[in-house]
Amino acid sequence: MLRKGLWVFLLLCCFTAAWGQDTFRAAVAFRDGFVAAGDRIARLDAEAKPTDTFPLQAPLVSLALVEDTLFALDTAGTALLHITPSGEILSRKAAPSRGRLRAIAADGRTLWAVTDAGEILRTRDGEQWTILDFNAHYQGFYPEMAFCAVAAGGGSVMVAGVGTDKTPAAFTSAGGSVWSQRSLDYAEGGVPRMLEAEPLSLSYDALRDRFYLLCKGGFQLTLPSCSHCNSLSRYPVEALYARVPLAFDSLLLGSGGFVRLEKP
Repeated sequence: MLRKGLWVFLLLCCFTAAWGQDTFRAAVAFRDGFVAAGDRIARLDAEAKPTDTFPLQAPLVSLALVEDTLFALDTAGTALLHITPSGEILSRKAAPSRGRLRAIAADGRTLWAVTDAGEILRTRDGEQWTILDFNAHYQGFYPEMAFCAVAAGGGSVMVAGVGTDKTPAAFTSAGGSVWSQRSLDYAEGGVPRMLEAEPLSLSYDALRDRFYLLCKGGFQLTLPSCSHCNSLSRYPVEALYARVPLAFDSLLLGSGGFVRLEKP
């Protein structure tokens, strides 16, 4: 049984000259290892050790895998990119959104995306999109949002971002039509607290059936199915960008070339 806080950390060595000081901002489990992307794109083995690295035309900020097909977003955030594990762009499909695409996630054959204008999108082919203008739909009920993170799994989808007052918020849905706000509170030393760190990304871990909200300041908020059981942890980095489960292990990516493999 997994016990909270009982982790064995494997801190990988600093990157060699081939990796330089590149920061990886996104990753997916791919076959028997990982694909990580940011300033460059790289293949990592199951121990998160680099096997290949390739240049990119532009930095990538989000990755998703659908049935062995790799999709990505670049910093422009205007199109869904179909890419190879070596970073070659096979196709570029514009999304019918007002805002900039900030993050994508896969759930089965469905791709989810969010924008900084508060839009939540889903597609199966990159051609036909279903779009919810969250801010218009929930005007006066939920705060106006700029979304930056999305994850899906376990029969639900979660999105996160900040409101106009920069307060972090997250919302969940079973099918993408009706959304409920997810509390971001947690207890520290028995004292109730609310998350204040700016969200950067979301991850879903099917084995543990929980979401993880990664933030600036190296904060990670664990969001299990019990909404009263959230917990906060912190890593020694300025920002956490991605958490990717692979069987029992989890890959963590952060600023400053931070790459860590967690083992239970």
